[in-house]
Amino acid sequence: MATVRRDLDSIVAHLPGVRSEVRKALDARAVRVRAVVEAHRRTGDLSSSLEVRTNITDSTVEISDPAVYAINYGHVARDGSWVPGIHAIEAAL
Repeated sequence: MATVRRDLDSIVAHLPGVRSEVRKALDARAVRVRAVVEAHRRTGDLSSSLEVRTNITDSTVEISDPAVYAINYGHVARDGSWVPGIHAIEAAL
């Protein structure tokens, strides 16, 4: 009877080829996020806070600007009008 190692997911996740493909997929997603952010650039703060991070097995696109939620999803302006979001985060999906 065959058995499957309990740590097989970890072994596969650490394979160089898998890590390389994960990084490639993230880089492609990051390009899409950057394109949306750059198209709606006002001050440059959001763009400069965008970072691609890779650790041993995972990669993420991080946006550290404190206004990222309001910029991405929309917000009410000082005059009471609605400012639509840019939906840059969804561009990565």
